[in-house]
This record gives sequence, C-alpha cells and structure tokens, in this order.
Amino acid sequence: MYKRHKQYRLYGYDYAQDGCYFITLVTKDRLHHFGEIINDELILNKIGHFAQKNINMFLYDSTLQNPFANNPYFLNQQPHLISINEFVIMPNHIHLIVEIVNKEYKEPVFVKGLQPLVKGSISSFINHFKGKIKRWCTDNNITDFFWQRRFHDRIIRDNKEYARIKEYINTNIVNWDKDTENI
Repeated sequence: MYKRHKQYRLYGYDYAQDGCYFITLVTKDRLHHFGEIINDELILNKIGHFAQKNINMFLYDSTLQNPFANNPYFLNQQPHLISINEFVIMPNHIHLIVEIVNKEYKEPVFVKGLQPLVKGSISSFINHFKGKIKRWCTDNNITDFFWQRRFHDRIIRDNKEYARIKEYINTNIVNWDKDTENI
C-alpha cells in the first residue's frame, strides 16, 4: 500500500487564478528572527527590515495610475500581477494578504499528483519570497535562520472575510501577549 501525502492546498483549486489569499509564513521552531515587540510596537532587526523591504516591493498603492508599477511580475511581463494588500511582520511569523490579478485569463487545468511550480501562483510567489530572504541571511552570515516548511493559506471568499482578516492583521501586534505563537 502506498503512503498517502497530506494535502496542504485545496484539492483541484487553481492557486494562480484571480483572488485574495491570507498567507502565514513561520520561522523554523518559531524562533524570533524578525525582531521583538516592546510596548505594543514591533522593533525590527536586520532580517525583519530586509523582509519588510521585500514586502514593500509588492505593496498595492491605489493612488498610482498603475498600482503594480514596481511589481517585478509586472515588469517581467508575467501573465499575473501579484500585490500584497495587507501585512504584519511578527517576531516569528509574517501574515500577508496577497492578491493575484490576471492580465490574461487561461482556463485552469486540473492535474492530480505533484506538479512543478506554476508561474504567477501563490506557491511560486511564496517560494521566491522565502528563498530571497534565506539567501540574504546566508550571504550576510546569518546561519541560524530557517523557515518552517510550507506555508499556511486561506482563500479569501468575500468582503466580510477580507475585513475580518484585515482586522486580525492590523491588531496582531497589540494582541501578541495573547498569541499562541508567542512562545
């Protein structure tokens, strides 16, 4: 009998299609690599500042004529536009609301089993984001930084859910003392 692999993503869902996704990235062993919270304020360290710099590249700016102007996926003429609409960096994890907007819609193809990363998908974006931060740490002789494998995602289904998650992200720092991730 073959061992069944646990499904971490919604079966049959195309994670490169339009939509908003609530993403949580956690450091290995939940170690506090991004900074510390003092008096309900996050004080970022070097790794935290570098993570924020990379998040800022994808921030959605509704005041711009082209809010995706600084987006590397847009500049490289990829078929998808990816923006980060909301985020919070915590001492040992990062919460993001990531939005995908297609320039060209293609009918999703559903395949079973393992498959390579799809350009413009949430998995591809997170893989590159986590990899860039890990490479920067290695290049700067920060050898004890590692990510937890995989990431947590939630497909945001409507405006009410979006508002609830946005509120959670915006109050995450002040609720740190009650957070189960605060070990």
